Amino acid sequence: MHEMSIAGSILEAVRTEARRFPAGHVQKVAIRIGGRAGVDPEAVRFCFDVLVQDSELEPLTLVIDFREQGEDLDLAYLEVEDGAAAART
Repeated sequence: MHEMSIAGSILEAVRTEARRFPAGHVQKVAIRIGGRAGVDPEAVRFCFDVLVQDSELEPLTLVIDFREQGEDLDLAYLEVEDGAAAART
């Protein structure tokens, strides 16, 4: 199941970006998944939740923006605890 690898990569990107904001805690991460990317959004969500559970990132929320016509899988943004957008791609 490559969705577990994808979820792990998302969390690694979150950890990398979170180091830029040592006083905050990342609350939310959003990704965009295209319908032709070959990725099951619900499987990514399940794997993400399993990896976040009991980690330093808990309670991190995953937002998935599924786009039927797209081909990409992109990190959309991170949100830190004060609600400000910490990173946008």
